Order: sequence, then C-alpha cells, then structure tokens
Amino acid sequence: MATPPPIWVEVRERRSLFGRVVKRFFFGFQLFMVVLSLGTCAVVSNYLSGPDPEVAMGAGMFGVSAFAILWTMWPLGTVLLGILVLVTRGRKRLIPAPGSAPPAGPPGAPPHRPGGSVPEAGPRR
Repeated sequence: MATPPPIWVEVRERRSLFGRVVKRFFFGFQLFMVVLSLGTCAVVSNYLSGPDPEVAMGAGMFGVSAFAILWTMWPLGTVLLGILVLVTRGRKRLIPAPGSAPPAGPPGAPPHRPGGSVPEAGPRR
C-alpha cells in the first residue's frame, strides 16, 4: 500500500529583530498620538472656560492648530509605519502538516530537501 503524499501548510517565519522593533514603534506611535490628542483636549479645555476672552480665543486657536497638525501627522505616520510593518514580516514557508508526512529514513536524520527552504512545485523554466 502506497503512503499518501504529505499535506503542505503555508506558515510565516518569525520577524527579525528589526521587524519586531518596527512593529513596537508602530504601536508606540499610535499610543503616543492618542495621548497627545487627549492631552491637547485636557490642556486647552481649562483655558477655554476661563474668564478672559482673549486667553480663551488664543487657547482655541492653539487647540485647532494642534489638532490640525495631529490629524495630519497621525494618518501619514500610520501609513508609513504600516508599510514598514508589512515589509518586515517573516518569509512564507511551506512545511508538511503535522502527522501527514510519512516517516523519513532513520530516526534523527534530517530530511533531504533540495531547492532551499521551499520545496520545488514543478519543473523550472
């Protein structure tokens, strides 16, 4: 009786150190922008309700300009860092599904797979 061929599963390798740093920087950037937005609201709201109309007007103008800068930098930074996060992902690999591959040779011997980390799918042209 012939053994069935193995079932191949596509997996990703782990990120490199640089990839993990980029991903953490991406999430840190998101958190930093949320904190800056909420901090601007907290600081400006104290001056907007003050008795001096000129101070309230200045605080309002500062708040609007600060939010304009934040809402411009946030999407741009998210797109740029998001592209870096996608680029630094691990490579895709094909591995046999656990339990689907027939036992190979003597125990403890590594399987021979020519063609690098991904097995060849057919003849090369």
